[in-house]
Amino acid sequence: MKDRRYSFCMVLTILMLHEMYYVMAEFVYSDFNQTLGLVFNGHATTSTCRKHNKYIPLKYSKEMYDHTSILSQVGLVDAMQRRTQIMTANITNHSDELKNNALFGHRESFQKSPDNGCRNRLRLTSSYPSQSGSVWYDKRLPVLKGFSTDFVFQVTDHSQECSFHVDPSFSLERHKSCAVHGGDGFAFVIHSDPNATSALGKNGQDIGYGGMKNALAIEFDMWTNVGRIDNDDFFEDHVSIHSCGKGVIESTGQSSALGYARAKDLADGKKHMARICYLPYIATNYFKNMTANENLIKYLKDNGEGRRLGTIVVFIDDGIEDDVPILAIPLNLSVLLNLSQSLAYVGFTASTGRKWEKHDILSWSWSNIKTQTSRSK
Repeated sequence: MKDRRYSFCMVLTILMLHEMYYVMAEFVYSDFNQTLGLVFNGHATTSTCRKHNKYIPLKYSKEMYDHTSILSQVGLVDAMQRRTQIMTANITNHSDELKNNALFGHRESFQKSPDNGCRNRLRLTSSYPSQSGSVWYDKRLPVLKGFSTDFVFQVTDHSQECSFHVDPSFSLERHKSCAVHGGDGFAFVIHSDPNATSALGKNGQDIGYGGMKNALAIEFDMWTNVGRIDNDDFFEDHVSIHSCGKGVIESTGQSSALGYARAKDLADGKKHMARICYLPYIATNYFKNMTANENLIKYLKDNGEGRRLGTIVVFIDDGIEDDVPILAIPLNLSVLLNLSQSLAYVGFTASTGRKWEKHDILSWSWSNIKTQTSRSK
């Protein structure tokens, strides 16, 4: 029933009329059994729900056949030996083992990916360390006059890190602590990078778009990079918007943030629906949901007729039906990005680092927005 509900919502989006604008569908992927029109880069692929490998042996491991030794580290802590192991979680969030031994940073709600019973999905990254992937629609789309895009995403199969503290004198295991928490996240990206549909950023904290040029990313971040100098990450999952204008996004931290992040459970294993809109006007009805910082100032201006200051609005789950965005920012896309003929590539990026999780897109649609005034002409 859930899959049917999301499919119905996707179709309803295409048909829906708003008092300020109407929408014209460019494409609808209700699933990804057909991927005509999409370009895949890096580790991005399509996947069905089937039995998946729980453990990831590394090529350089000296114990290739001891799967529990993957990504293992050994160190000394107060004369106690500590051994750390990281693997894909093969337990549930209701496990007594986690309740009794959870480390700081443990995710309270998570799920394994389904083993069967689902249609094809975009898999931006799998449960494997240090991956990055991107998927782009192969045609540039008009974005300056407004658009609305809907997609359903699901994040599962997080990495699980366990620390074993051993007394080296007696080889006795004193205690064990575990935490399930994957990384790093995914983003919806609008760009005119020179690499076009081959564009792919770096892995880890760069979410697959860091290093791209002339790009705007709406980031769904699920890992806190506390060691960064310009860190503005939450300890919770969160949504934020990043760009360095026409230049290279060298940082996905505070220096590239346009506004401030908003917390939201994203990687709990549930299916979530998101809607991202660019309205070619200042949407005063979303003032109370808006966020801005000093990085936005130079993009808050008109650029001639048809290139006025607009609004980017991000909705998730119930916020779509209730018309309550998780965040909104005032922004002029024509000032922010250098877009030939007002066209841009659109799609998704994602990454994993030392921690990992599956980033899946289950459906995706795109609609161009036309104002009521335009329609009457």
